[in-house]
Amino acid sequence: CRIQFRLPGNPKGLMSLKAACVGLRHGHASGLTGTFKLLEGVEVVAFCEDTDMEKLDALRENNPDVRLYTSVEELIEKEEFEVACVALPANEVPGVGIKLANAGKHFLMEKQFARNTEEMRPLVDAVQANSVKVLAHYPWRAHPAVKSIKDHLEEGTLGRPLAIHAQLVTSQVRPGFRGPEGLAYRNDTEGGGILHMLGGHWLEAMRFLMGGEVTSVQAVCRSVNGFMEGENMDDVSVVAMEFENGAVGNLYMGYLQAASGGYESGLQLWGTEGSVAWPEMGASTLELRSRSWDDNPRTLTFDLAPKEDVYGNEQWLFDLAQDFIQAIQEDRQPQVTALDGFRCLQIIDAAYESSKTGQRVEI
Repeated sequence: CRIQFRLPGNPKGLMSLKAACVGLRHGHASGLTGTFKLLEGVEVVAFCEDTDMEKLDALRENNPDVRLYTSVEELIEKEEFEVACVALPANEVPGVGIKLANAGKHFLMEKQFARNTEEMRPLVDAVQANSVKVLAHYPWRAHPAVKSIKDHLEEGTLGRPLAIHAQLVTSQVRPGFRGPEGLAYRNDTEGGGILHMLGGHWLEAMRFLMGGEVTSVQAVCRSVNGFMEGENMDDVSVVAMEFENGAVGNLYMGYLQAASGGYESGLQLWGTEGSVAWPEMGASTLELRSRSWDDNPRTLTFDLAPKEDVYGNEQWLFDLAQDFIQAIQEDRQPQVTALDGFRCLQIIDAAYESSKTGQRVEI
């Protein structure tokens, strides 16, 4: 039995939630922990880490009122909490997520969510069977620019979507840059290369904007630099997709920049009545054209407010996490669900299969 009580600044009177942060080794764990500490209606009561004891000891010094655990089983058995933040290597997320779901705990899970769909399917089944809320942390659909593109599509300004293109080129995986020994660049912990590690972000945004699922994939995924070892450890991937509404898309990903700090990204979408270009994904401007505007281009600018001490240091990213908490409190689905994450991983698995066989793969 839970008693709802009104929080200061919370006119809906929704209940407060106790939270546990599971995993400290992921590169985004620190930022997500900072996010959870600042969320309205959330009290972080526990940390759990089973490998990196130095980070756990550091937390003990800086958070004397928060309890520490070295296994998720002990956390679930001894701690009272309703929601968790899971930031673990991809190979560990399914097992931990299943335990949390079976215990009735809601959770945010940082990407990647599994090494492949075979390993992720039991996690999705457990989430659905236990009716817990899970935010698969692919945040692009919450970005003001992406929301604006979606609004223009729904309003008819761009017409019916015909094609979409997105790309990301970033620094190479090699000693001194993205160290090949890192959790994100090994087959045993991650399960794939750049398409697996980063591609899901772009694929989820493309699904959201195109309004449907990908039904077939043809791809070339290659290890061109040679520092990542194992199956599916691609430095470069080129993925062509067909959506269920007949539209097409392509995604280009590469660990290619030899100089540190390099980052090239972008997204373009074409519809029957107009087009839109986001020259740099994450940037605050869009360029739109529409027949309804006499073909005159328009530039839309968005206020991307900063927010310190949270994941990404931007307000819109924090707002996505806050919306997840409200989804739990209001008993509705979060913006990006575990099933959305699974659908993206299906596309990635299909791309790797297509690259191996040279054949188009149906999903």
